[in-house]
Amino acid sequence: MPICFLFQINLYKNVFSPKYGHTLGFIGFAQPTSGGLVSISEMQSRWMAELITGAVRLPSAPEMQNSIIKERNWERSWYYSSKRLTIQKIPLLYNDEIAEMIGCKPSLFRDPRLTWNLLFSVSAFQWRLEGPGKWLGAKKQCLSQPRVPLYHYCGIFILILVLIVILSVVLHLCDRFV
Repeated sequence: MPICFLFQINLYKNVFSPKYGHTLGFIGFAQPTSGGLVSISEMQSRWMAELITGAVRLPSAPEMQNSIIKERNWERSWYYSSKRLTIQKIPLLYNDEIAEMIGCKPSLFRDPRLTWNLLFSVSAFQWRLEGPGKWLGAKKQCLSQPRVPLYHYCGIFILILVLIVILSVVLHLCDRFV
């Protein structure tokens, strides 16, 4: 085993030890690939609060250990192997995963305008739209976040491509029945 993998942590989702469960949590023990640590730490704290109140439960110790191994294998295939990159997390994916566990992952596609903003901008308010810790002002804040221009124009381009493909399929099907 390369020496750099000796620096891996044995924590479920970088927070809980399979040995101690929810009785001991390490909040903020992650290195975001982009953005700040604040949204990750907030999501971990909300998860810890839900565990303490009994609203959610952790998987069994063997299930947590299997998840740790699976994530570690994914990280080895995704990140450069070094002593420094052992707790890397992609904030959006990581927060969505925890949000799903505690019931606050936003349900997209109910509101097309909100969906567009969430797909093409960055907003930590999206995990306050529903579930525990819901905030009534979250939708307004999500909609007021500036769109990253490149994301926005790429989104429009992709939407146009999808519409062209759908239109060509429909036209092809119409030709078959005529």
